[in-house]
Amino acid sequence: MHALPGKKNLFTLAFIALAAGFYSLPGHAEQLAPWVGETLEGEKCVGKSIGFGPYDYLRRAQLPAELDVVESAHFTPEVEGLEHGNTAPAINDIAYTIMAWPNHHRALHSAMKYRMQFRQWPEKAQVPPVECQLQRAMQFSPADPIPYMMYGLLLHKWEQYEKALFAYRVANKLRPDDILTLYNMALTLVELQQYDEAVATANRVYAAGMPLPGLKNKLIAAGQWQTDDTAAATDKAPPEVEFKASDTSVEAGN
Repeated sequence: MHALPGKKNLFTLAFIALAAGFYSLPGHAEQLAPWVGETLEGEKCVGKSIGFGPYDYLRRAQLPAELDVVESAHFTPEVEGLEHGNTAPAINDIAYTIMAWPNHHRALHSAMKYRMQFRQWPEKAQVPPVECQLQRAMQFSPADPIPYMMYGLLLHKWEQYEKALFAYRVANKLRPDDILTLYNMALTLVELQQYDEAVATANRVYAAGMPLPGLKNKLIAAGQWQTDDTAAATDKAPPEVEFKASDTSVEAGN
């Protein structure tokens, strides 16, 4: 277990594996991608569209030219890492990428990092907050589990646990073998005091080799986990939703 990737890189590696599993799916035909849903503060998501796209990121292997024209101009490594923009502030270059490719996994990941790091969405951003971007992506490409997983992470961070659990359940239905989604879903179940399902899910993810101790720690604190290593586990750091704002890459290449 200890030879597996550490906490810092696990989200990135799991994200790569999850995305890679859908790399060659046929995806649906391009269609309109309206803005739907509401912000974390309960306001209606309102945004604009552009004349390019929208394209389904699950079909990127079949649309390399359409992807390259956006990424080469608007989604450079500096933009992805939130360092600076190429044609505009980084958040607006990310916005253009998402308007053209609503479920662009890496662009959504960068937008989510921004939201988690700074909390407040910039007033001059060309798109509404990332939670709106994720809801738009889910409607546009409902077979893609990654926006659902990200939305669950964001909702958990904002302590909107019931909504987070629903998003995780959809992601899990689309990709049942992804243990990071199951791990974070179990953390949400603990917050909701749904301990029976949380324990069952925890047993599943730890049997699969999950090295992160946070879920186990939280179940121990709630008196719901009894093992021989209980004393050692309680000395570890408290659990958090497994998303790090310092992560700058979620997928190797396209």
